[in-house]
Amino acid sequence: MRKGEIYELQVTDLSTDGRGIGRADGMVTFVPGLVPGDAARVEVTKVKKHIAEGRTEELLDPSPHRVEVPCRYFSQCGGCAMQSLDYGFQVELKNDQVRSQMQRLYGGPLPEFDEPVGMEDPWRYRNKTEYGLFAGSVLTEEKTGTAYNTGKLRVGYYDRGSGKVTDVRECLLQSEAAEMAAYGLRRYIRESGMTVYDPKTRRGKLRRMIVRTGFSSGEVMVILVVNGKKIKNPELLAEILDEAVTGSGEFELCSIVIEYNTNRNVAVPGKFEVIAGHRTIRDTVAGLELEISPQSFYQVNPEMMEPLYRTVLEYAELNGSEVIYDLYCGAGTIGLFCAEHAKYVWGIETVEQAILDANRNAVLNGAVNIQFLHGKAEEKIHELLEHSVRPDVVILDPPRSGCKPELMETILQTGPEKIIYVSCDPATQARDLRILAPEGGDYRVARIRVIDQFCHTMRTEAVVLLSRRESADTADTAVHNLRKY
Repeated sequence: MRKGEIYELQVTDLSTDGRGIGRADGMVTFVPGLVPGDAARVEVTKVKKHIAEGRTEELLDPSPHRVEVPCRYFSQCGGCAMQSLDYGFQVELKNDQVRSQMQRLYGGPLPEFDEPVGMEDPWRYRNKTEYGLFAGSVLTEEKTGTAYNTGKLRVGYYDRGSGKVTDVRECLLQSEAAEMAAYGLRRYIRESGMTVYDPKTRRGKLRRMIVRTGFSSGEVMVILVVNGKKIKNPELLAEILDEAVTGSGEFELCSIVIEYNTNRNVAVPGKFEVIAGHRTIRDTVAGLELEISPQSFYQVNPEMMEPLYRTVLEYAELNGSEVIYDLYCGAGTIGLFCAEHAKYVWGIETVEQAILDANRNAVLNGAVNIQFLHGKAEEKIHELLEHSVRPDVVILDPPRSGCKPELMETILQTGPEKIIYVSCDPATQARDLRILAPEGGDYRVARIRVIDQFCHTMRTEAVVLLSRRESADTADTAVHNLRKY
């Protein structure tokens, strides 16, 4: 195979970044824009040792799963790589991809997957929106000393591949409140003269905007990330945003927060200040009243939170006598959902603000059999064990990077009857299963269910139940396997 050659390609799968996968001349070939079931004539653009890349010359026979894409930004924005596929097929494909990752990266015995769960209406489901901003370089007028941007303002999401910001006026996954806030932000920048941050020179002020929406309450929080220690004309900002969001009649702007962040990596949190309204907004999900702060970890798809939590509850099979460890507990929602069915729940989280949120949510819901601890889970577990607080069920919901090896070792030493692992990254989840449930170890993979929390994107959520084998007396085998890992 050589660059520039033309081949006919039958697409059989989709890569994790949304490219069609097929074989051309025996070589695995990745082609953007193609989907499983497509037959196309493809030009080879790059040849590597074991794979090739190409571009579509002609679509010969479209996939029966193809649908018309409703989003006008689909070819640019990198957010919704599966939007050109029928939604039912998306859920099937994600289920198959999780199974494939489990087989390849875990390698141990797997049960039949439980029926995957998708949304009835997979649009406008996100309660959190992060807008990237760009407006070119920042220059200063010599006479007046006024800083200004040299380019056209873009408020939106990052391009597929290039990382540049696409100016997006409508996103069918986000809440309408987020779009109203984006409209208000554009107007504020225009009227105030506030500059937009340029990452190359690290000059300019506005870096990004986050909008959080309480779907049940209609309450909205806007967070602006600013490079510096102040914002120009905050009264004008509050007036414009309130007019844009509350003026619609559907939502109420209840909080405006500024995050002062001069870190080169904006993902490193800065200092937060509420400049208008309240510190939190409220929402009700799965029967729980919740307060959401600027830094709260909170599932982005509230409609799918209930089937996710009900799956955890189903797998736990609680009878009211169990002690639960809820690790990486965030704002405490999973633990609170399970608390009324258990004897006691201990939530552990390293992020201090999340623990404050969790304790406040426990009070809001009148939960008296749950307690949240701030610190490293492996250290807090040892403290609980010193007081003879041993778990019957351990729930894990780690970040995408997965669990720390030292935490997994500690969990295995506690010997719970069940471990329930919730993950938005099945690849790291499968990797961790090699440690938690190795062949011949104390635990086996008993059930798996895919929950489509992220419709039209390449991401999904998977819940895995690990059951303790009847013959397991100690965790020595698994711990030994961990040390080899």
